[in-house]
Amino acid sequence: MSETAQNQDAVKVEKPIAILRQRRGGVPRELVERNRRQAADRRRIVDALKSGPKTVPQIAAQANLPPHETLWHLMSMKKYGKLVEGQQQGDYFEYALVQEAPHKETRS
Repeated sequence: MSETAQNQDAVKVEKPIAILRQRRGGVPRELVERNRRQAADRRRIVDALKSGPKTVPQIAAQANLPPHETLWHLMSMKKYGKLVEGQQQGDYFEYALVQEAPHKETRS
């Protein structure tokens, strides 16, 4: 291998994402905090649904969240297959967690 080729291998090439992070100074603190709050809100919603299907007002009351935020989380969780819409109770639908199938072990 020539000396030039060895020198090029020794130089670390930075990836575009690393360059962008350096320029921006990392992830903004407010974005990190918002993601933490949303994750905590979703955990409270999941905890509320563990006892069975509930309507938006029931979930909001049990999770101690405003109903409009609860509905926003429920719709995104439904979109990504984390919960299902059930029977209608009055003006509201019930929402329930999706039951995950147990993983089967495959034997070779």
